[in-house]
Amino acid sequence: MVPHDYMLIVLRTIQEPLDDEYHQALKRQGYHLEIIAPGQDPIPQMKQRPPIAACFQFDYPDLEGLGSLREAKKAFPTIPLLMITQAHSEHLAVWAFRARVWDYFVQPFDMTRFLEVMASLYDARLPEKAKATNRPVAEVKNHIPPEARLYCSAPGDDQAKLQRVVSYIDQNLHRKIVQAEVAGLCGQSAFQFSRFFRRVTGITFQEYLMHRRINEAMRLLANPKVTITDVCFTVGFRDLSYFTRTFQRYVGKPPSSYRLEATESANARAKTERPNSPPAALPELPPLLKSLNP
Repeated sequence: MVPHDYMLIVLRTIQEPLDDEYHQALKRQGYHLEIIAPGQDPIPQMKQRPPIAACFQFDYPDLEGLGSLREAKKAFPTIPLLMITQAHSEHLAVWAFRARVWDYFVQPFDMTRFLEVMASLYDARLPEKAKATNRPVAEVKNHIPPEARLYCSAPGDDQAKLQRVVSYIDQNLHRKIVQAEVAGLCGQSAFQFSRFFRRVTGITFQEYLMHRRINEAMRLLANPKVTITDVCFTVGFRDLSYFTRTFQRYVGKPPSSYRLEATESANARAKTERPNSPPAALPELPPLLKSLNP
């Protein structure tokens, strides 16, 4: 199967497709891109014109999108597949490598490393053309991943411990988080950690955790393509009715009403009309926690 001189971008996004930064970086490096829109099957094109590599781009991976990647790998085992995602978990990364993806990137990612991977694939798949191609040096931002927050402070100080806690919560928001697990990250018992968190932040750990879950739910509800049930499970709830009651208690209205207001406000802005009053917002976090949140 002879590869053609282009990179295939397979969009499996729930949100409106965007021309992301890495698309522009690839174009600046002289790569030709072709896009497969959400809902379209990439297999016919991959069969007719095999690409150098195919990048499967996700925001919130769903079963259909992941199934599309798996089917493509099964149909074309020799074509390298890369997975790019906004939502990340350890289980998702393990699934990706078991599906034999070539590499796995979480946005925002290290653009320099990404371009190096693409260059190595290009050299391996089109060696003769690669020798004749003089690509310019990439002038792109090398983003520092969120995990780097763990190493910004001395390991034993309060801020470093808090950074470790915040990063752990962000990476595991989709599942049940046990306070004893988080306490272990700080080398403390659950009781010690409870006192530490309250002393440093001014609120309890459970208050902060619920704030993060509801805040993320509010962000996801602004996208009308994501169902309320999907939002419920994505932010770590396992019962839709409990999620609805909790959301209403914190925000003052059920998720459906919040989504309606968010949609109407967005539509008003899109029409350049005077926007409606913004949907209800949660109280602000204490300054220290606020500074550690993205």
